Amino acid sequence: MKNLFKIHSVTYVVLISVLFAGYFNYLLIIAFILIMHDLAHIFFIKLFKYKIDKIIILPFGSIINSNINLNSSSKKIFLISIAGVLAQTMLFPLMLFLYNSNILNHISYNIFLNYNKMILLFNLIPIIPLDGSKMLLCLFENIFPFKKALNLINFISILGIIIFIVYLSFNGLNSYLIVVFLMYKTIEEIKEHKYIFNKFLLTRHLSNPYGKKVKYVLKIKGIFKNRFNFINNENEIKVLNTYYNKKN
Repeated sequence: MKNLFKIHSVTYVVLISVLFAGYFNYLLIIAFILIMHDLAHIFFIKLFKYKIDKIIILPFGSIINSNINLNSSSKKIFLISIAGVLAQTMLFPLMLFLYNSNILNHISYNIFLNYNKMILLFNLIPIIPLDGSKMLLCLFENIFPFKKALNLINFISILGIIIFIVYLSFNGLNSYLIVVFLMYKTIEEIKEHKYIFNKFLLTRHLSNPYGKKVKYVLKIKGIFKNRFNFINNENEIKVLNTYYNKKN
């Protein structure tokens, strides 16, 4: 259990800064929101019988590393990704009940309202690695070939970062630590695009590709994730076997 969690060094810096600034109430409420968000992700990961390898705790959330692979069902990944947002939405009536019951004071309730809404909307932005980008990728995977879906989400992520920076500039918000993190993750994803696609092909080669629907494509680059593909009229199992036998 000890090795499951890893607290990022930046998280310690932010925590110490917040405590010295006297925002302990804010810290507790934001931590509660983020914990509920992540517990929802964990619940669905476990529900679909995936294994959690590491949870990296960041100042504005966490990254959950699991054995979900590139060929895992888009429907399952979508449900795992949207779970955090749904959990946060369910917190609104719960906290309203606590407020109306005088269990939660006016100041704490307003802090919750502001930050829960802000974190919820932030996570819906289609920027890598936020939940919004994962949900959008799941949708793209059912419309476009996997390689094209990756290209599209990378492009949208760059566009999203630019819009986010402009929004922060006009509203005078100091969230550049988050911007740097998002830029780093997006650039990392773009640099590893070829590796990610090759890993996608390899996982299909090593496992039995699934999909009730059949898709006819001309090249390996046109393979769809949630389909059983026929590549130039040859089933993909045979094509991928030939492809990797040639490499070896």
